Amino acid sequence: MEKTQEISIQKNGKKSIIQDIEEIKNVTKALLETKHYQKIGGEGVFAIVQKAKSLNIDPIGALNGDLYFVQGKVEMSSQMMLSLIRQAGHSVTMDQKSSDTYVILHGKRKDNQDTWSVSFSIEDAKKQGIYRGNWEKMPKTMCTWRCISMLGRFLFPDVIKGCYVEGEIQEIIDTPIEEVKEETISKEQVKELEDLMKDDEEKAKNILDVLENGYGITELKDIPVSIYERIINILLKK
Repeated sequence: MEKTQEISIQKNGKKSIIQDIEEIKNVTKALLETKHYQKIGGEGVFAIVQKAKSLNIDPIGALNGDLYFVQGKVEMSSQMMLSLIRQAGHSVTMDQKSSDTYVILHGKRKDNQDTWSVSFSIEDAKKQGIYRGNWEKMPKTMCTWRCISMLGRFLFPDVIKGCYVEGEIQEIIDTPIEEVKEETISKEQVKELEDLMKDDEEKAKNILDVLENGYGITELKDIPVSIYERIINILLKK
């Protein structure tokens, strides 16, 4: 048997990555014959179909509103993200302290009982420079979906597989440079975080994802003092 054939065939009879990619390419080519999908573009159709397969959802449904392709990344409708989390048996509940302008959500995994709580408010949206459009029209809903995205990235990354909530990427692109910033942590606190993160790289990656996509923070030195203790507690939890 030739090497190329050996690569494309696995002992357990399942399709290889190469076969899977070729299949997605064929599906993409067929879909692009329709004007509706031509608007998404070849790269977008391929990315969405590939992501749909990894999420085990219907590719056509994904192309028709469940998934979106924005700036080279895949976004997911907020309803789909919550649905996938709950279909996996995990729990997401809203805290009674939530209001029309401030939402607190609690997440809990079914498999290992890990928990994580997140919050987002209109004040957070204003500080991040994204308070406009739907944020003004339906603030509680927008805060809720942002919390869902944050929970997904930290507590349920195996469910959402790197997807952003619909609209997040464009908000990042449109965010003004000038932002009001809270008091940030000290150099000593940054060093403490770095040391703890070295002990658990997977947990550190999830925290960094939450910071970047939920708070717009890309460097540890920019972490607000207000959430520092929560991050420390997560890193110390076994």
